[in-house]
Amino acid sequence: MKLGMDSVKRIAAGAAVVATMATATVLGTAGSAAAAGSGQIQVCSNGNYASYVVFPNRGGFSTFVVNKGTCATYNILGSSTTVEPIEVRGIYNTSSNTFWVGNGQIRPSRGGNVITYGTTAAGNHWALTPSV
Repeated sequence: MKLGMDSVKRIAAGAAVVATMATATVLGTAGSAAAAGSGQIQVCSNGNYASYVVFPNRGGFSTFVVNKGTCATYNILGSSTTVEPIEVRGIYNTSSNTFWVGNGQIRPSRGGNVITYGTTAAGNHWALTPSV
């Protein structure tokens, strides 16, 4: 079957859109703690609660929830000159309500690790965030 030039252009444009969407999607992989690589953020929930990271400058975009005792790594996009704020949130064990754990910053091109600690008790939770 021979395709006309218009068909080839449409197929190429469609493939480019799919490739862009795949690149823009945050990909998560569960695993053990290890240093996040360039363009990645790793979230480890070492406290007695699940946690996740919010990117306020990205319209509230966030990682998936990482269950207590586990880690997950996500690909994030950003330039080498960008430093952006992150907000670390926890989820209570007895409800789906969330609580603030800490704030930090990340340079997406460098990547970094976020590790939560402590318990859900007020004043007894904290997070290690990337050094930019």
